[in-house]
Amino acid sequence: MSLLNYLANIFHPNSSYVFPPDYFEDTARRAYMKRLAIDEVINFVARAASQTEFRVIENHKSVKKEIYYHLNVRPNTDKSATNFWEEVIYKLLRHGEVLIVQSDTNDLLIADNFVRDEKALYPDTFRGVTVGTYQYQRSFSMDDVIYLTYGNEKLDRYVNGLWTDYGELIGRMYNLQLRNNQIRAHVKTNMTTGTQKDMQKQLQNYINSIYESFEKKPIAVIPETNGFEYEELNSSNGKNQSFDEINSVKNAFIDDVAGILGVPTALIYGSNVESNENTVLFNKYCLSPLLKKIRDELNAKLFEKNAILNDDAHIETIGLDQPNILELSEQVDKLASSGVVKVNEVREAIGLEPIDDGDRIIMTKNYTTNLKGGEEDDSKD
Repeated sequence: MSLLNYLANIFHPNSSYVFPPDYFEDTARRAYMKRLAIDEVINFVARAASQTEFRVIENHKSVKKEIYYHLNVRPNTDKSATNFWEEVIYKLLRHGEVLIVQSDTNDLLIADNFVRDEKALYPDTFRGVTVGTYQYQRSFSMDDVIYLTYGNEKLDRYVNGLWTDYGELIGRMYNLQLRNNQIRAHVKTNMTTGTQKDMQKQLQNYINSIYESFEKKPIAVIPETNGFEYEELNSSNGKNQSFDEINSVKNAFIDDVAGILGVPTALIYGSNVESNENTVLFNKYCLSPLLKKIRDELNAKLFEKNAILNDDAHIETIGLDQPNILELSEQVDKLASSGVVKVNEVREAIGLEPIDDGDRIIMTKNYTTNLKGGEEDDSKD
């Protein structure tokens, strides 16, 4: 059984009809359906990632310098930070790579086109870098740009493979839907009087006037005319058709793309069922890996190697993947008061800045075995 016949049995399980081999050959591919599914899922991820704050940490303290402004407020003169990172994530997921270059005024610009020249022993270079309508005449070294890649080979195979058949099916379903409730009629005419050519012309003019009345008015009255009979045929057999089947296929597209990118479909559809669990899964398998890619690239390009190794400076990402401190209040209290970790280590784990005197071990009385004050040791009796 072909894929199209298989899908037909899904949508019409009670039907024994089998599509002929050439049934879909002339069907236009509705590419916008797959593009709609891709955009809906990727834009969801991009909106979530764009809410991230990029903190510049120097000597274990958050500082606000020029790079902080470019990463979190205004990367360039034309885009806010939110719009900038939404575009970065969209290009990264949709095209598998994105290049960010720095202008002479230190603005961060997203390249629309570029050519990467890979080298074996030296850093790769990028030439033909185009931003909008402007093309740089010079090349950029890998050390001087922010270059992100995303392994979406599975998504590309899915788009280029199965969706070819899906697009044909959607196109055929759409065309069939347009034919539902279409006005159809047959006209009888008395051809016994006058020439056949004159009668054909009169007949065509009469039919055209009828259809013009249908288009211009919600209710059209057709007068009886001697020599002409008009009888309308009900193409829908009294049944109202809907786009439920088309929506079902569109949702199937969304489900497939969301599964490839690691996004729970309940979040896409706005379902409240197990929303907390779905949010955790989204943060763990989709958002956090993306933010780590960005964080690693920023740390590698904005700071020297020794600064990273000596923990003198680095970039931290504080996004939606950070745990909710109100929901973790009990665990936070136990971690800090039991002396397992330092206060600043706990604060860093939940996205808070370090505090003075927070790098020492604190253990509350109920966790220690030392006896102080007027307590007595019964073992001495």
